[in-house]
Amino acid sequence: MSVPDTDLLGQPLTELEQEVARVHASLEALARRDDLPPCVAAGARHALAATWQVMNDLDLPCGQPEDV
Repeated sequence: MSVPDTDLLGQPLTELEQEVARVHASLEALARRDDLPPCVAAGARHALAATWQVMNDLDLPCGQPEDV
């Protein structure tokens, strides 16, 4: 997943929003790996769901966590 430049309303992201989007993208990449031990995979999915909530609340574009 790439980090967006704008929110869903087309406004440029703040520095904080960019950092949240980078963390979310990093967790998504981790959760997509197929070589993770079960505890790491579950933790990554749990963290991804939490960052999805933040992305959603900030109106930042992101996929659905269940798609990972």
